[in-house]
Amino acid sequence: MVSPFASAPPAPDWPYLSLRAALHARDGVRDTHRVTLADAQAWWGCSDRTAKRQLARLHAAGRLVYTPGRGRGNTSRVAFSGALEGELAALTAHLAAVGAAADLARLSRLGFPRAWVLTDAVRGAFGLGVGPAGTDRLRTVITRPLTSLDPLTVNSAAEAHLLTQVLDPLLLFDPLAGTLRPHLAHHWGTPDGGRRWVFHLRKGVQFHHGRTLDAQDVQFTLERVRRGAPWYLGGVQEVQAPTPFMVQVTLTQPDLFFPRRLAHEQALILPRDVPFDERRPIGTGAFRWHALDGGFRLEAFDAHFAGRPLIDEVEVFLVPDLRGDAPSTLDVTGVPDDPVERWVPENSVHFLIWNAHRPAARSAALRAAVVELHDIRAFWHESGRAERLLPATSFLPRRSLARPTREHSLAWAQALLARAAYTGPPLRVWVLDLPGARQEADWLAARAARLGLPMQVVPAPLDALPDARDDVDLAFMGEIAGWDEHLSFWSALKQPELLFRRLLPPEVLRDVDALLDGYRVAPDPDALEALMTRIEARLLSGHHLHLTHHRVKRRAVHPLIRDVHPDAYGRIDFKRLWLGDVRP
Repeated sequence: MVSPFASAPPAPDWPYLSLRAALHARDGVRDTHRVTLADAQAWWGCSDRTAKRQLARLHAAGRLVYTPGRGRGNTSRVAFSGALEGELAALTAHLAAVGAAADLARLSRLGFPRAWVLTDAVRGAFGLGVGPAGTDRLRTVITRPLTSLDPLTVNSAAEAHLLTQVLDPLLLFDPLAGTLRPHLAHHWGTPDGGRRWVFHLRKGVQFHHGRTLDAQDVQFTLERVRRGAPWYLGGVQEVQAPTPFMVQVTLTQPDLFFPRRLAHEQALILPRDVPFDERRPIGTGAFRWHALDGGFRLEAFDAHFAGRPLIDEVEVFLVPDLRGDAPSTLDVTGVPDDPVERWVPENSVHFLIWNAHRPAARSAALRAAVVELHDIRAFWHESGRAERLLPATSFLPRRSLARPTREHSLAWAQALLARAAYTGPPLRVWVLDLPGARQEADWLAARAARLGLPMQVVPAPLDALPDARDDVDLAFMGEIAGWDEHLSFWSALKQPELLFRRLLPPEVLRDVDALLDGYRVAPDPDALEALMTRIEARLLSGHHLHLTHHRVKRRAVHPLIRDVHPDAYGRIDFKRLWLGDVRP
């Protein structure tokens, strides 16, 4: 049998590579491995028939020798002639030489020993470096499918961050000072205490397609938001452009918080003369967007009004989601400590939410019992999680740190279950199909089963969200706050694409909306904090929502990326990156 990479390496054969990775993780270095069709099905995420075809194909291609087991108790075997470490060395050298960054990123996620994959040649293809034309370039990866890139519906921190590289808002929020700063609008104010707002635009601001920004573009954008996301600009009565560089917004009632909403992703300014296209967004931002095979390129916009970025381009490669993904802690044998691996707290919260539109959610005792069952500290201890734990008592980590952690009682859970007397079908628990999330959901289901409450875990794709009409009783999910924490909290509870609006009971949402209306007249951050406390109390009081923990991430940056340090939100400020003393 000829080694698959003996001469010029071909394009990666992902089924072959994922099989070798899974067998190596299970058995270590061997020439021959036992394998069952059930194993192959699980590793490839395919049917029995497809697994047989894949093994036959790899055998016919000379990539392995497959010997099916004959008779009861005889296990099938696969044999490889080439040493895995040598094959990977040849493959990674080839991919690095041809600049196949997307393939290298995908290969790095299969769970092979890091020293065999993350060679100097491979690392040189990522991170900060000099491109063939002498351009300063960052190459990075996103290891999941992108969701919406439309400002109207964007609901993910990574996508929102990408949009702000290409599009600009009227104003910027300064999280350190807790105040707004000028951006596309150099001055703004209200002549009547918050019912009318006037914004004065900078002159000479260029869009990527060459035209100059004017008030009609802002008017077009705000009207687009009013039509497409009425929840966000509710209360806007009229948007006018009385002069080419002045915009006047009239509200139905005074709202001192209104300018803060214009500094958020939903209000990023678009050109009125180009239909919006998520595949190629056009704005006034510091980077232009260009499509790439397997990703996209952000190219520095020389004419950006706030100054050209220091780096020339950022290439982002989208790595498809793979079954049997690499564990959170990889084998680092033979590799020194990686400076990008460190514990980084994330301004996010994970939670368990009931679908109030399902019959099971009507039982207050059942809802309370599930909260008692889901003891996050017990899960961390029993599952041996290596990550640090920050239990959540609030939507924001800083607030949780100032409050005592909630105690849980299995005895009280048992009493509540007896009171609920639930006799319906197993509770269907929706969860993203990620190893950590699945582990938590499976743990809860097993714990509930020991007390006689049946649960069925329902894995879902990464780009999915459950809806009120879905056959789901409970859902695990998380939310990440942006720079403006109070606006992020308001947006999470108002945005119809997110779970709170989809699944919470109408009476809870009515009470929350009434409290959120207090944002209009809140005079300072202390008043907003007090409002958040009251809203959180209403959300948690009926056990329709259970906050579990705040994520503390070990890896803020993919291990292929060098010399890049993200903020606490995991975001990289592309505009300020520069090459410095970095190897080409």
